[in-house]
Amino acid sequence: MSDVTCKKFILDLLVDYEDGTMPAEERALFQQHMELCPPCLRFLTSYQATGKTLKLLKPEEIPPDLARSVLAFVRSRAGKKT
Repeated sequence: MSDVTCKKFILDLLVDYEDGTMPAEERALFQQHMELCPPCLRFLTSYQATGKTLKLLKPEEIPPDLARSVLAFVRSRAGKKT
């Protein structure tokens, strides 16, 4: 698969793969692709590690000034291509 196709493939299926709702046949194809595509496997590994790390974080309230700043930044970037 090309990188563009891989990216769409992975993003479209990743949640179902991770939460266990992917049908067995699709899961086998997904895992086969992971074995054959090092960039996708690296992405999956990174995604899984991020999820594990996030689960370790304790919820804390975001200071209002920071929340406003982040929201303003996101809104200013909306629609801009990087």
